[in-house]
Amino acid sequence: MKYFRIVFINLIILYVLLYSFELFLNISSNKLFSKTRLHYLNLEQKKINSKVYLNFGAYKLLDDRNINLLPLSGYERSKTLLCLNEKNQPIYYYSDKHGFRNLYNEKKNFDFLIIGDSYVQGMCVDEENNFISNLEKFNFSGLSIGIGGNGPLLEYATFQEYQREYEYKNVILFLTPDNDFYDLFNEKKNKVLNYYLEDKNFKQHLSNKEKKITKKKILDDYFGNKTSRIFNDFFSVYHFNLKQLGNLIEKIFKTKTKKINYEYLFDEDVDQYFYKIIQKFSEKSQNDNFNFYIVFNSVDPNILFPKTNEEKILNKILFNKIKNVKFFLIENKIKYFDFNEYLKKNYNMKNIENIFKKIDGRWDHYTNEGNLIIIKEFIKKFNL
Repeated sequence: MKYFRIVFINLIILYVLLYSFELFLNISSNKLFSKTRLHYLNLEQKKINSKVYLNFGAYKLLDDRNINLLPLSGYERSKTLLCLNEKNQPIYYYSDKHGFRNLYNEKKNFDFLIIGDSYVQGMCVDEENNFISNLEKFNFSGLSIGIGGNGPLLEYATFQEYQREYEYKNVILFLTPDNDFYDLFNEKKNKVLNYYLEDKNFKQHLSNKEKKITKKKILDDYFGNKTSRIFNDFFSVYHFNLKQLGNLIEKIFKTKTKKINYEYLFDEDVDQYFYKIIQKFSEKSQNDNFNFYIVFNSVDPNILFPKTNEEKILNKILFNKIKNVKFFLIENKIKYFDFNEYLKKNYNMKNIENIFKKIDGRWDHYTNEGNLIIIKEFIKKFNL
């Protein structure tokens, strides 16, 4: 019993020391007692006395072999918590009838249909500052079928599934060079996504009533009790789980053992998939008589303006990749706008924070100004 007390007391002392360091880390990063997504979600549910959902990306289910349907969007006609912004405040949206972030639930005719990942979904800005709202500032109407975490194959599948639901004159595919090839490296292994690419008539018919019920069940099963773990949330908010300390240790360990591995950027199979997807979009535009554009999102500022050796290596690899893609687009007479070129001419590491925001010390998505400028320069590029 004596030894047990000694061990117990020492464990308490050790935890108090670790917890004190955890508090220091959170104070240093201005995250002391910051609220979590779960905290805000449960608070909002009590406020409106209705269910609030977490944002969903199809990439989370790519490896799940127990489902017979792959949802390509989130909960439909629901209030959804998208993210926490740089001020640790929640960004919500009301999803449309297909589960995308759009204010227009019933309107069917638009100037632009925009496709992409989290940039297109508007991560993490309010409704007035996403791509669709910025198009409206130039007197264009738009609809977004972008979902965070989507890569080129998921984006094409989403387009194939929902394209006939709307009428539009233009389609913009936003590419994110930082992660699109990695995403495609994973997406090409999914059987359902390959059906979309191989069969021009393939659809899961996700708009059908029965499929909507199945989709909701799959989403419910995926989230399970993730939104009701109040005890875990309490530990996170007050740092009892020592998360920052754990992240620091993991970061140190990864730095010491880290090896540069960009296998997916040299995978010829990924390249063939990518070019085939772009070609499919182009063929659709010719057959269905709409204008097709590609917009290259900016790479991460640390890659755009590299300092470290690793950043310089990745800069060289990615921009060589972008150059090859541009050759392909030119050969196939596909219009494109490269936001990287504009930023390199007009910005540097001293003022890039006007375009990108930082969250948890890392570069994140565009600022409100960044979202406006990319749309403005796109319109300017093509004299629209």
